[in-house]
Amino acid sequence: MTAAAGWLGRAAEAGRLAADRAELWVPGAIGSLAYIAWLPLVLVVASLPRVSDLTFLGADLYSSPLYPLNVLLLALLLALVVVIGCGLAALGEVFLLRELGDVRPARSLGNDTGLVLSILLVAGLPAAACLGAAALRLTATAPAVFTSPDIGGPLVVRVIVELAPFLVALAAALLVGQAWGAASIRRVLGEPAPTVRSALLAGLRDVVARPARRIGLSTVATLTDLIGAGLAFALLRVLWDPIQRDLAGKQPFSLGSLPLLVGFVGIWLALVLAAGMLHAWVSAWWSLELSSSIIDPSAAGGEVVP
Repeated sequence: MTAAAGWLGRAAEAGRLAADRAELWVPGAIGSLAYIAWLPLVLVVASLPRVSDLTFLGADLYSSPLYPLNVLLLALLLALVVVIGCGLAALGEVFLLRELGDVRPARSLGNDTGLVLSILLVAGLPAAACLGAAALRLTATAPAVFTSPDIGGPLVVRVIVELAPFLVALAAALLVGQAWGAASIRRVLGEPAPTVRSALLAGLRDVVARPARRIGLSTVATLTDLIGAGLAFALLRVLWDPIQRDLAGKQPFSLGSLPLLVGFVGIWLALVLAAGMLHAWVSAWWSLELSSSIIDPSAAGGEVVP
């Protein structure tokens, strides 16, 4: 069997496992909510910001007497939200790996969640560095980008052109970080557990030794999340339009609106559960893919078994 056939075979096996075991969907949904499953609901209900809204927001931030402290405050709030999201993702992943049988619940749930959170934060540092560099670049070019909205083309195009190298680096860092984190998590939760440092080093060596398979899997996982979120957004948008028109009437809280709202929330929860099944599939695929290269317990220094 070729390497590609084995890779796809493990994907099919993970798919069968995720489809047959409904108990994996709820912990998968917890992890998915921390990543992207919340986004379609927010974009539909809150509506997408217009280019003019972004232009005026950028101009207000730049012209404020608190600039650049206001931008730094927003960055700190965003960092706090990311840490909370990583904590929720870590909790969901521990539940999911315990259900998959990859982790024996010998340690407490809080201890395992803390270990996974540490892995996620470290594996996310390259992406955070790229995002910070992009923010600094945007801050440096803010006068030209936001205070002259009619020069040099549409705002979105000018922002993308300014940040293109950083966005490419961010995408690469996200893919590598996902592979690095997946490999490290399954090591740090093993028995006997290595240190977080040893697990991270072993996970990094694994990605370097098998870059095509690891980055390929993280690319498939990311595309799956994006496609799922796009389909969920399209469906929720169609369902929200009549509700929005009804809520804009003279009696927004009439009894006629209640069944529509309840049905909308129910469909969103079903979509979140479907996202949880996809997340469980990806997690099971990672476990199967990494099962032959888990850290050797006798080598705390991080020897990788081929």
